Amino acid sequence: MGVQYIVVFLGGGLGAVCRYLATSFFAVRFGSAFPYGTLFVNVSGSFLMGLLIGVLPLLPRGALLPENLRFLLAVGFLGGFTTFSSFSMETLTLLQGANALSALWNVLANVAFGVAAAWAGLLLVRAAL
Repeated sequence: MGVQYIVVFLGGGLGAVCRYLATSFFAVRFGSAFPYGTLFVNVSGSFLMGLLIGVLPLLPRGALLPENLRFLLAVGFLGGFTTFSSFSMETLTLLQGANALSALWNVLANVAFGVAAAWAGLLLVRAAL
């Protein structure tokens, strides 16, 4: 069981670094008035989780994707990569700045696009079979 903690830790660190790189890129490219980077990582992370969840049941236990790799990718990397806590804080910041319309758009976009991306990932796996 100790190995699982290590792979989650490693995956989480890698996911967090990738999140930082992605959000920094979007801030430089599009500015920081709206949290586009957080929206990107939440939607793409949801899509990747959908792909992973779609593929896992198709594999015999331990085949191609050992259990520790599952922990590394699903719990570690995607847990570190997606940024729901950042999303929450950025939404509050928008609200505190009296920008309720942007706050509402941020909530609706992250939830709707995130769920849609997870569904798209799952459908992509199913269609490929």
